Amino acid sequence: MTAQMPDRRQMLFGLAAVGLALTETSAEAAITAAPPVAGGAAANSLQHDMQPCRFGAIHYRFVKPARPTKAVPMLCLHASPASAIGFADFLPLMGTDRLAIAPDNPGFGLSDRPSTPSTIADFAGAIWDLMDGLKIKTVDLVGSNTGSATAVEMALQRPAAVRRIVLHTAPMFTPQEVAGYQSRLSTSASPDLEAAAASLPERWKKFAPLRVGLSDDVAWQLFWEMNRDPIHRSWGHDAAFAYDFAGALRQVRHPVLILNPQDGMSAVTARAKGVRPNIAVMDLPWSGYPFTTHAVETAGLIRQHLDA
Repeated sequence: MTAQMPDRRQMLFGLAAVGLALTETSAEAAITAAPPVAGGAAANSLQHDMQPCRFGAIHYRFVKPARPTKAVPMLCLHASPASAIGFADFLPLMGTDRLAIAPDNPGFGLSDRPSTPSTIADFAGAIWDLMDGLKIKTVDLVGSNTGSATAVEMALQRPAAVRRIVLHTAPMFTPQEVAGYQSRLSTSASPDLEAAAASLPERWKKFAPLRVGLSDDVAWQLFWEMNRDPIHRSWGHDAAFAYDFAGALRQVRHPVLILNPQDGMSAVTARAKGVRPNIAVMDLPWSGYPFTTHAVETAGLIRQHLDA
């Protein structure tokens, strides 16, 4: 083939624009009327769509309930570099009685990349663009790692539009720890595509500890999403380390539940204990990414907090 293959993001966005998307014309319609979905997709099944945002197109996954519901929609925010595919097992568990949405951050997954390095404020603003496009006025937020910072920033940008928050890990890093991470990441950055491609085998080896409890298929999907854009993958880390998460968390007045599994972030996350009376840290007895290897247990814990 001599013609250039179309970008999948552009294809999905174009289909959505003419009403031929993989889903109904907007996720907001799923809340109120729950109409049939193009292509025969059933309620409670994982679906995809695109919406415009300040950086181009933003891709999101969602699951809608079978019947109309008054429950507040839940928005899931992923770590970067990665994508919302990490919530693929979790969304159907929560989408039985509420609209459950998980967008890809700008520059990750199938969402368009900004022309300059992103900030946490950029991520939050673009996702608010998505909420505006879907005409969603109030949300519950679920954030993981980088997504924890994005959730906090979204709550500060529009406090009246957020009801409750759940965070998986709290990046309560000291300035010295941030400097150490930045130094190590700077030496591992790939200067060009050839170097990025050559680094993939070593990255796959380092990914091995994260594969515990995952099928080969899921492990590869998660690894691929972390390395989909190897030249710009550091933009997610850079945004997270440039954000004053601890200072921002102290400004949040919403009910916040922080899930703290037994992993390398446990001690850092524990620093959020006692920060404010509206913030509860729950130590979990297991390790692993909670939205995949422990999706059922995590859904139960989050549902208790959101439905309290």
